[in-house]
Amino acid sequence: MTVPLKILLIEDNLDLRSRIEELKRPMGGGFDLIAVDTFDQAMEEIGHNEHSAYLVSKEFANDRGPEIIWEISGRGCKGPALLLAHEDNPEHESEAVNLGAMIYLVRNQLNPRFLERMIRHAIERKRYEDNIRNDQENLIQRMMDLQDSSERFEAQSAEYIQMAEDLAITQGELQAALDEVTQSKQELEKLNQEKDRFFSIIAHDLRSPFTSLLGYTGMIAMGADKMPPEKFIESAAVINETANRVYALLENLLEWARLQMDNIPSEPGNLNIHQLVGNTVGILTPVGADKGVLVENLVANDVQAFANHHMIETVIRNLTNNSIKFTKAGGSVSIDAREIDGKCLVSIKDTGIGMTPDQLEKMFAIGEKNSTNGTNGEPGTGLGLLLCKDLLDKCHGSIGVESVPGKGTTFTITLPVS
Repeated sequence: MTVPLKILLIEDNLDLRSRIEELKRPMGGGFDLIAVDTFDQAMEEIGHNEHSAYLVSKEFANDRGPEIIWEISGRGCKGPALLLAHEDNPEHESEAVNLGAMIYLVRNQLNPRFLERMIRHAIERKRYEDNIRNDQENLIQRMMDLQDSSERFEAQSAEYIQMAEDLAITQGELQAALDEVTQSKQELEKLNQEKDRFFSIIAHDLRSPFTSLLGYTGMIAMGADKMPPEKFIESAAVINETANRVYALLENLLEWARLQMDNIPSEPGNLNIHQLVGNTVGILTPVGADKGVLVENLVANDVQAFANHHMIETVIRNLTNNSIKFTKAGGSVSIDAREIDGKCLVSIKDTGIGMTPDQLEKMFAIGEKNSTNGTNGEPGTGLGLLLCKDLLDKCHGSIGVESVPGKGTTFTITLPVS
């Protein structure tokens, strides 16, 4: 015999509660609906953590519904929370999702079949996300076990050193052993830092957009026949934007990963910086135009450098796109270059929002999560500047930055000329 799913209805309006109970009746015995109408009762039931799902009225207890959602999410309840609201409001929906709601439901769009499908979909999606979270925790545990192995290796190295001293190994041989152990330790520490940064980026920047994709595609799959056309178009636009963000992240992630494994040969050659910058400006001028930002190529025709064409084009494209991202409408991004003392200096200057000294200090720090949304809310991947620095290192170049909050930022890359 199938055990009914326990659904907790948190609603203090008698008419609205009766409406949900009426919608529940045609669903049959698959659901056991329990209703509470006070904040204290709701907190007590949530504390038991024995419900398969929670239907929460946004207007409950003078609009404390979002607070209830936060409590359900924060306490790690096994069942998902679904928020019931009077109106289809994108801002309220976004707030509810950020607080932990699995699905945002509009009362006048509900019918018994749709409500049942949404509840079952939310339960399955919660179970799926919990499985992902458990897999992630298992992966972290495995990494911690690897760290334990590293510590045992260091302890064993110390033991070997002691044995060498006991056996009176000559000073030169002992020094060679110490140098080898020290180098191994430094390489291991570097690998651990890169590992931490790699998993931090994957855990945050991949999980967040995929959660959004799953949510919106799930809503479309389960309720497309009831969804207003404008809501369908809005959801499709969000899905497309999220997919483009994931693609940009993966593209930078794969390029960065190949660099870390030394799988990209430098293969330098003579570069005409004017032509190279012209290609980038041609690609990104429409992006700037969409924001009302002017993108200019001020590089003289005869400026030369000696580096890998693809790598330097990637660096300049990333930095220029970054400048557009943080420049408001009416601003500009200009790219110039000059040769000084046998070096080629390329500058990407914008009139954007600038950066604080604290942001500048942490910009290239290993393990720091520095992704920030642009002036129009454009999301970042968290890898762009790190990728630029690694590419320039590969080309025997360097990068510097000057910035004043509210005035703008100038990135300067230095390249060999020959």
